[in-house]
Amino acid sequence: MKKTLYLSLALLLASLLIDCKDTATSFSPGPGDSRITGTWRLVERYFSKDSVKSVLTEVLVTQHDTVSVTVGGQVIKKDSLITEKDTVFVKRDTSFYTTKYYTPTPAQTLTFGADGQLTHSGSEMTYYAPIKYYRVDATYPDSLFINFFINTNRATIPFQQRMVVQQDMLMLLTNCNQAQPCYSKFVRVK
Repeated sequence: MKKTLYLSLALLLASLLIDCKDTATSFSPGPGDSRITGTWRLVERYFSKDSVKSVLTEVLVTQHDTVSVTVGGQVIKKDSLITEKDTVFVKRDTSFYTTKYYTPTPAQTLTFGADGQLTHSGSEMTYYAPIKYYRVDATYPDSLFINFFINTNRATIPFQQRMVVQQDMLMLLTNCNQAQPCYSKFVRVK
């Protein structure tokens, strides 16, 4: 009887799993923007180079201690501070900003499709790997923004970057803790 019950339960679960279908509709950001549609090759990037260095440092360590002393049958509590030198490794942020230039081979490219899809190629384009779609937001007349869409776990998550387009040059600007924004500069391939 137990075996029949377990077998029935297993078959029920299997049939439920077989009937599971992905009901998520495919996301479409709309048509691409003709100013950036096509393939762009990365030529220059200004970014923060993260670096952490451990430095051997001497520090003063102060400990608070209370000592109980018995004098003439009375307990007297005496506070004392003990200061010692200790040698420790301290992590220091040694990050800096740098400009990196890219040669035509191997090509590091982004392709903006006319249907709003984004594809990438090259080892330096891994930042754009989870991005499948884009849409240019020209709401503000003095500056353009591009919305990138990450599609993961049946959810589409947008994030925005500033964009500058001048003839055959495209710059995607990101915020960094500096007066000058970080950027990736591309030239049009086709």
